[in-house]
Amino acid sequence: PQFGQNACALVLEAGHQDLKSVMYARGGKGEGGLDGPAMRDAALAAARCVEAMHRVDLVWTDLKPENFIVTTDSIGCDGDCPLEVKGIDLESAIPKGETPVDYSPEASPPEFATDFHDGLALDHVLEFTYDIWSLGMLLYELSTGKSYFEHESPDEITQMLSSPDFKVDLRNVTRNRLRNLIGKCLQTDPKKRPSITEVLLHPYFLTTGLGWY
Repeated sequence: PQFGQNACALVLEAGHQDLKSVMYARGGKGEGGLDGPAMRDAALAAARCVEAMHRVDLVWTDLKPENFIVTTDSIGCDGDCPLEVKGIDLESAIPKGETPVDYSPEASPPEFATDFHDGLALDHVLEFTYDIWSLGMLLYELSTGKSYFEHESPDEITQMLSSPDFKVDLRNVTRNRLRNLIGKCLQTDPKKRPSITEVLLHPYFLTTGLGWY
């Protein structure tokens, strides 16, 4: 294509599959997700993407499995094979302190869902805690093989998230350290969520190689 003087283009590596497809291929939809090195690789890649965004004061706002591609060929590989994962669809990133221009209900935190439900979405001020919640939901889906809001419509998801009584149930996450990390990310009070630096210093990443628990 021809580009004018004021045009620009973003060139990315081609991916074999998105992360959601790999999760289904390895674990089976709803029958258990990623585990072992593959789960850790995917989790670390996602956290590093968030770290890069936050370092330049951007909030991704659309962190979900479909927005990661696997650049290594995982076809025919068992569940313990490592993954090389890269983030895509980065144009949804918004400067911290501004308002989101688009959103995915399954990736949005309760505080945004509440504002959206109350007609105040355009007044919502983005904080890094938005992405930490999204990261927790991503890790839940990758580790269990299904979205936390499986079979729910966007309106139903927003309704659930905006309920004052909403609390995440993590019994389906079998790995102890991973469950603890996800639980910290999915605090309904955004002030209680860890920073991305604290996420990366969690024992799941520092000691996972010693036994995946």
